[in-house]
Amino acid sequence: MIAFFKLIRWPNILMIWVAMCLALFGVINPVLSLQPFEAGLNMTEFLLLVGATTFIAVAGYLLNDVSDMNPDSVNKPGKNQVGRRFAVHVVQIAYWLFTVLGVVAGTYFSYLLGRLSYSLIFVLSAGLLWFYSNRYQCQLLVGNLVVAFLSALTIVIVWLFSFFALADRPDVFVSVQSFFTRANLLILIFSGFAFVASWIREMVKDMQDFKGDDRFGCRTLAVVSGIDKAKRWAIAVTVVAILFALWSQWRFYSINFRLLFYYFILIDVLFLGVLYLLFKAKSAGDFKKISGLIKGLMIAGILAMALVYFEF
Repeated sequence: MIAFFKLIRWPNILMIWVAMCLALFGVINPVLSLQPFEAGLNMTEFLLLVGATTFIAVAGYLLNDVSDMNPDSVNKPGKNQVGRRFAVHVVQIAYWLFTVLGVVAGTYFSYLLGRLSYSLIFVLSAGLLWFYSNRYQCQLLVGNLVVAFLSALTIVIVWLFSFFALADRPDVFVSVQSFFTRANLLILIFSGFAFVASWIREMVKDMQDFKGDDRFGCRTLAVVSGIDKAKRWAIAVTVVAILFALWSQWRFYSINFRLLFYYFILIDVLFLGVLYLLFKAKSAGDFKKISGLIKGLMIAGILAMALVYFEF
């Protein structure tokens, strides 16, 4: 059981749950002046949304471990559970099981919301993860951007479906409509943060895994262009992330969210730490430390959503 939880990356799953809960209860409800489940998504719908997202994410991690068996034998010897504790065919069956569960849960959720066509979001997310593991992961930058996009989508879909659920209550929709601009701004900031932080981390992981990827023909930016050029890309995106964090602080200040304004100083410092370490990094161990720092940065960014509640 412990090995299975390691296989599905339980800390990442926990981060998804926290991010989705904070997006709804920490950002959307306070901004719209709504009590939990007062309007918009009800408890059943929200649990289905979280469940669908979780199942599809678990399926993605399982498939990724199967696809990474050969590179991981060099990059992380003895750590990949596939082929050791779990047979490949068992993991593949589990992948399809979780994919089907995710799509079914997402379809039923969309049906309850009266927008069945939006079940395509879950189908396309599952499809993107399949293409990522089988096609995009080893392609220049594409794999990095797919992961970054799906990280941002985890936050965006909570607001997207909350909006559609509110639209079914015209009386409530009209009363909270004036708050939508602020909600859009905050969701943009937090999902944008998730996007750039995930993108940087994926590029850093590619540099960390250079040896195994190169040996087994994975055409990442680090393999195709070399570590130095990949570092320059990562540095450039980190600079963009710092500018985005500063812009976010300015917007927090402009709407009188002083707590978040000061909290984002921590985000600035962590991004600057990533930038400094990138300039110095030379070995796989250096890139592993940077990857760990970015993970801490992502956790700090997710927890920032909780502070929105205290701004009112």
